[in-house]
Amino acid sequence: MKKRLAALLLSACLLCGCVPHRTVQTLPEMPSVEEPSPTPPPQTELLPQGEQELYGSVGLLEEPTVLVSVYLNDAATGSIWTREARAEAQQSVAMAVDWITQQAALYGVQAQLSYDDGSDNSPLSYTYSLHSRLRGGVNSEESNDFLDEMDMLCATLDTTDLQNRYGTDRIGFLLFLPVDGTSFTMAHYAEDGANFTYEYCCIYRYDAYATQAEPESPATFAHEILHLFGAPDLYEGSSDPYVDGELTAYVEQTYPDDIMLSTYAEDGSNVYTSIDKVISPLTAYCIGLADSCPELALFPQLADVEPGVFRYGSGTSDYWPDSGVVAV
Repeated sequence: MKKRLAALLLSACLLCGCVPHRTVQTLPEMPSVEEPSPTPPPQTELLPQGEQELYGSVGLLEEPTVLVSVYLNDAATGSIWTREARAEAQQSVAMAVDWITQQAALYGVQAQLSYDDGSDNSPLSYTYSLHSRLRGGVNSEESNDFLDEMDMLCATLDTTDLQNRYGTDRIGFLLFLPVDGTSFTMAHYAEDGANFTYEYCCIYRYDAYATQAEPESPATFAHEILHLFGAPDLYEGSSDPYVDGELTAYVEQTYPDDIMLSTYAEDGSNVYTSIDKVISPLTAYCIGLADSCPELALFPQLADVEPGVFRYGSGTSDYWPDSGVVAV
């Protein structure tokens, strides 16, 4: 899902949003994870129960949450993560988490996000060799094989030891792809129940819309991480059922700096030294930072929003040609 601000002749939100799984998938045999951390044994119980069937593996920002970073290498094409590239990604994650924490504090919520800080032998950092090929590009039509492999990878890395170490079962995954593409997030939808509970962001090394090779911006990282907590895309073409053209036009006029509307600067460029965006009252309501928002009186469809929870709309359409994934 992409958007162009035609009036400004600029690229705006090029980020795919919360993409639901809709097909039953057969998971492949798991290959091993490389250094810096060994592969933990798979959990004997892979299907979370209770609230995780509603929220998925990530709940609300007020809950302690762990973000596991996994650097995906596609050895078949020579696309790998170097030490320098990983350091850049780690810095962007740190900026995104700091920004989210500061924004949450404005709404009286203390976010508790544990993430890979770049320290040696971090228990939250892995490098992984892919079996499936990466596609990337503007459309980022990754294959169903890739999604299956990532589902199993997340299930394998979610261990009792990790939960005990950080005192929470709220775990999301940041999967870094070493090619250019349009970053997206696989979110859990309430109707899937115990299926597809693991939630992960697929963040590409390079911005597919840039005229030359540019890394994804820290704002992109923050945008995708917020999807894990239930933030909808607020730009035209959003797959979220309650985001229609009228609401999009309202957000563009009222909250032009909302990070779920655009991650770019006003001139259409990426910014790497800061995140000059905000979590608007509307987005804050959608992710549970606020109990209400002014828009509830203006847009009746927002009354159906459950903070932090994604649900399918009344209609569906194909999202990726052969991935088994649809958008609504």
